[in-house]
Amino acid sequence: MDVLKANQEQFSNLEGFSNGNSYIKFAQDADDNWIIGKEVLTDDEFLEIRNQLKQLEVIPYNPKETEL
Repeated sequence: MDVLKANQEQFSNLEGFSNGNSYIKFAQDADDNWIIGKEVLTDDEFLEIRNQLKQLEVIPYNPKETEL
């Protein structure tokens, strides 16, 4: 599965953007990359920032390991 990766500047510019009940909230993967799902690219709630979202790098998802 692929995700979108933001650099620090992109993260700072996009994190917390909201439109109605939809908002941008990045997570960190096992490599400490700021990531978000690719579905934001087709969500019309984010049409206003779609061009910025298209600039994010597509990378394979590397989940953090969790201990039970």
